[in-house]
Amino acid sequence: MFNLLKSDIYRLVHGKMLWVGLALTVLFVVGAAGMVWFATTPQFAQMVAEQTEHGQQNATAGAGVRLTDESGANLTPEEANTLNEKELPSRTKAYAQMLVTGGGLAMIVSLMTALFVASDFETGFAKSVFVGRGRRRAAYYLEKLVLCGVLSAVFLLAGMVLTDGAFALAGFEYRASETLGEYWGWVALAWLAVTMYAMATGATVLLTRSKAVGIVFALAVATGTLASVIMTATSAFAPAFPVLDDAVKWLPASSVALLGSGGVGLLSSTEGTALAGLAVPAQVALVLGAAIAVCVALAAAVGPRKDV
Repeated sequence: MFNLLKSDIYRLVHGKMLWVGLALTVLFVVGAAGMVWFATTPQFAQMVAEQTEHGQQNATAGAGVRLTDESGANLTPEEANTLNEKELPSRTKAYAQMLVTGGGLAMIVSLMTALFVASDFETGFAKSVFVGRGRRRAAYYLEKLVLCGVLSAVFLLAGMVLTDGAFALAGFEYRASETLGEYWGWVALAWLAVTMYAMATGATVLLTRSKAVGIVFALAVATGTLASVIMTATSAFAPAFPVLDDAVKWLPASSVALLGSGGVGLLSSTEGTALAGLAVPAQVALVLGAAIAVCVALAAAVGPRKDV
């Protein structure tokens, strides 16, 4: 399996796919950071002030644009002006908003996984690896999932460096400092999140041998689109079936959303978890770990029995 992993890494490094993926990551991070920077410019401040004043003047008539905080309360002009400060809550929260909770990084890695794994079957490389050997087939499938973890680590670290660099060049500062445990604890859980989506996509392609199915799966699942549909349907039936509210909290997408608060206080937080007293890191690790285990089990048990 190690030789297969080295072979795949060599093919990626000397091919175009890896570098195109990294280039897309650069464009994604720089574009998102540029939007955050624009929110600190005088032009944006003037837009906010005008919209806030216009919204207050027309509040009684139900017209105008309203700016609100996370609880839905209206922002005063003074509160709106704080949006223009070049200050971010923490490093890991910036990473979360830029890379993880929106699904951008997971989508890039998952699409790359789908294209790379499918190329083995399109070019006949997989057939030359199998050569009718059961053990070698199992090693091939497991190696592809290990590669998903390696790619997730590479792209996550690259995204973190790019995020730090982009915000540093834009003159942003971080309001809260994090301990090493908070910082790297969050990074480890974020890696699990990206790896889970990449492995799910990789397992889907390995079992279907279809690039199109892998691409659709990556776009629907890694971006959170499918989870949003499920959550919307669940909220509609929740009044009749209250158990659905608790069931949704066990979805991988719900655990990924918990990472949005960043590393500050994450290790001791229990807010939003499925069980009373269950810490956020425990739920995230449990749910994502279980999803990864299912992907590995399916790929190892079903994949080697399929014909090429």
